Amino acid sequence: MIVLTSGKKYLDIDGYASCLAYRELLKMQGIDSKFVSTAIPNYSVTESLLNLPFGLDKYEISPTDKFIIIDLSNKAFFENFVREDDIVELIDHHPGFEGYWADKLKENSHIEQVGAIATIIAEKYEQCNLLNNMNKNIAELLMAAILDNTLNFTAKATKQRDIEAYKKLEILTNNFDFKSTYFGEVQNFIEKDLVTAIVNDMKLEETCEYLPKTLGQLTIYDITTILEKLEIVKDTMNKYDEHWLINIISLKENKSYIACSDETVTDNLEKMFNTASINNIVALQPSILRKEIIKTALGMPMYEIRHK
Repeated sequence: MIVLTSGKKYLDIDGYASCLAYRELLKMQGIDSKFVSTAIPNYSVTESLLNLPFGLDKYEISPTDKFIIIDLSNKAFFENFVREDDIVELIDHHPGFEGYWADKLKENSHIEQVGAIATIIAEKYEQCNLLNNMNKNIAELLMAAILDNTLNFTAKATKQRDIEAYKKLEILTNNFDFKSTYFGEVQNFIEKDLVTAIVNDMKLEETCEYLPKTLGQLTIYDITTILEKLEIVKDTMNKYDEHWLINIISLKENKSYIACSDETVTDNLEKMFNTASINNIVALQPSILRKEIIKTALGMPMYEIRHK
């Protein structure tokens, strides 16, 4: 059996949609596969998307299973059931582990600079001449993932490939109002249950000395109500770590508000982006994704922070 999976800490719409879509593509090619995850889908996987007739499989992992890892390349966040020697393919767009997986998986390692993994999966359908056979619900899942991971095509990580893939999926579904529907549903969920939204999209990862281990992110169309509840945001983050940051992305403004736990975290961000802060909040325009913050931090010289 081929088992598709993503990270064990959290599951966003890109990992969720891409695993589902790739599972269906494999089945169309006569390859039996399952999508298994112990992670809870976060707010980017909206209620309407969760209620589609496609979802996780209830399946008990066996010793003969092979694994496809999607939207992840850091082994520290693999599901506990994944056996590294039985990984047959890995698809990701996060930096840091390209060389390791290229050596291990050769042509079956696909760590590409693209906005969304969903774009790569849509391209796989096209390469197999099966794009027009894609289920429309699967297409909408991939559309949501592209919108979320490119910040409605405003993120620096957005590539022309993402734009083209979305347009083809949009035509396939004949749903040209999907953007407003999707982002409206995300907004409603976050406003209704802010704490859960924060917790279910929290990344705990040792990256480098410029960043704290605990990195939060919220992507919302209109940030107004979140800024009014900033104390709730801070209290939630403080329960998980003494040092943290949370990247709150306002799609309406195309702006990131990065709230920091303390002056040390704030100072590091000011150095990274050559900007100033107000009340331990670093505002960046255009908006930036958490993975882009990590990429920027990894590119910083380490001497400066070690000897500041």
